[in-house]
Amino acid sequence: MTSTKAVLLTLGLCLGPAAALAEQSPAREALKQHCTGDYMDYCSAYAPGGPEVEACFKANMKNLSPGCSAAITAYKQEKKATKRVSEVR
Repeated sequence: MTSTKAVLLTLGLCLGPAAALAEQSPAREALKQHCTGDYMDYCSAYAPGGPEVEACFKANMKNLSPGCSAAITAYKQEKKATKRVSEVR
């Protein structure tokens, strides 16, 4: 596996429980695209899939690239909307 693929896989596993969804959402794709570098710069010391990575991104929010910050915001909004829809069912 190439290092880029490994980083994307790691990032995908780190950024929340939505990984259980069968399809990749546009917001998750944006996370992969815009946050990989930030993950490597600030949070790669933490094991994938753990709450430490999410806490690391939160702690470094003001240091993240604008694209990554926007992708995180979009992901959170999508996650909130998905939760509301599932609660209605």
